[in-house]
Amino acid sequence: MLRKTLAVTLFILALLGPAYGANTRPPVIVIVFTYEVARDFHEGLAAVKSRDRWGYIDYLGRIAVPFVHRVPEAGDFSDGFAFVGDHYIDTEGRPAFTRIDEDTDERIERYFTNGLPFSEGLAGVQSGGQWGYIDLMGNYLIAPTFERVGSFVDGLAPARKKGLWGYINVRGVFVIEPKFVKACDFHEGLAAVYVNGRWGYINKEGKYAIRPSYHEAGNFVYGLAPVRTRTNYRGWGYINPRNKFVIPRRYNSAGDFGDGLAPVAGDRRWGYVNFRGEWEIPAQFDDARPFSEGLAAVKREKRWGYIRP
Repeated sequence: MLRKTLAVTLFILALLGPAYGANTRPPVIVIVFTYEVARDFHEGLAAVKSRDRWGYIDYLGRIAVPFVHRVPEAGDFSDGFAFVGDHYIDTEGRPAFTRIDEDTDERIERYFTNGLPFSEGLAGVQSGGQWGYIDLMGNYLIAPTFERVGSFVDGLAPARKKGLWGYINVRGVFVIEPKFVKACDFHEGLAAVYVNGRWGYINKEGKYAIRPSYHEAGNFVYGLAPVRTRTNYRGWGYINPRNKFVIPRRYNSAGDFGDGLAPVAGDRRWGYVNFRGEWEIPAQFDDARPFSEGLAAVKREKRWGYIRP
């Protein structure tokens, strides 16, 4: 009976191919499943939500910023600051960009409607219904004149005017004219853009490196990007910058690579695969985010925790 069971198992694995059953190992749970929501680690801290309040924890799960922020969302730390609610905080949880009024000695804080993480020394912020960019002192470097913006990468950032997205430089001037319905930040020299109902990729000159042909598309990381080619069962795979599938379409959902692994869902459960599409961490989670700084946020039974490979 044992010999027969083993033979059947080997036969099934042979049919499934090398991407299944290879190199799998149980992950190490570093921070137990406690939180209502959990974000990626950045600069050693991760935003987590508990009892309807946001705070920040370190790699060991210790509270770095107390759970005092009852706001819809808490941002990632970058350049020592994170946007929470309507202002930026430092790693101690103190309001950033405050100053003392010379006449009244009162503390004056900077408030914004919305804000993005800092990237290349600039952060997109919303004020008065428009978006602009502040520097690390909290001063506007690009005045709020855009409908929406993204983050700067290699000196370019996506920005929207009159309903269409293009890309601006650090002076706030469009160097790639607004012509896209949606646009993402640049990653590894390519940016995902949406036009005519499909996603493709452009280079920093604004020319198509990959023509729009995908229903959904992620970011290039380690030379691979997740894309979805159809709406039916298992339409996600990974392409290289030459638009060749390196990992075939066999997932129902797929995320960006991080720390050499990518979160994917074969059916309803999430696990992690390597660059060859081999399972490194078996599918066992209700949801999963990319690895960042050695840890990944994963969800099990409505609660989030963190694992390492």
